[in-house]
Amino acid sequence: MPTTMDNVYDGILDINHDNKVVLADAQAAGISAVIHKATEGATWQDPFYWRRRFEAKALGLLWGAYHFSSGRPADEQAENFLNYIEYGTHPDEDAKMLLALDWEPSTSGADLTIDEACTFVEAVHAKTGRWPVVYGSNLVTNADDHAKPDCPLAKCPLWIASYRDTPKTTKRLWKDWTFWQYTDGHNGPDPKFKKFDRSCFNGKDAAALEAVWANLGGA
Repeated sequence: MPTTMDNVYDGILDINHDNKVVLADAQAAGISAVIHKATEGATWQDPFYWRRRFEAKALGLLWGAYHFSSGRPADEQAENFLNYIEYGTHPDEDAKMLLALDWEPSTSGADLTIDEACTFVEAVHAKTGRWPVVYGSNLVTNADDHAKPDCPLAKCPLWIASYRDTPKTTKRLWKDWTFWQYTDGHNGPDPKFKKFDRSCFNGKDAAALEAVWANLGGA
């Protein structure tokens, strides 16, 4: 973990079906929150999502779900995401779950545009009453430079990917970051617990993270 910043909490793991991880081991190593890939594009769904969601629930870990973007119509992507995580079916669990958009270069075809990213977060908000956390690096900073000031992305908490000792800064849409992915397990500071994506919370400890987790994007 970076040692150059005070009052940040390094306890967030984000994973997908490609990662071989035992969540109990992650918890023992200091992880208190897991954000798992649920969907990608308009049709793909992560086969490991639900088994790990049940595993995390049994361990008492904070849980989040993210959608990996593509160039497909954003409303179709939002529908795929919300349908697969069964949002609205489990209201008690929904209320405790973090939602996120993973906005990075598409694995096939065009990338999600700024306008389509706005459509996605608006679709999620319309269904859930919450603005998803927005994750990314270059696409996010490009949006910060070029999006309209009233862009709904500004209502979404920022999860910045920046593999160095301090995170990238944004000035227009986001005044500060909420989460900072400081390593992908290979680039950036040493994550200590195996080679996975790791993120810090812009708060001092696990209790501070738990206090805001379910309310992020709720305004």
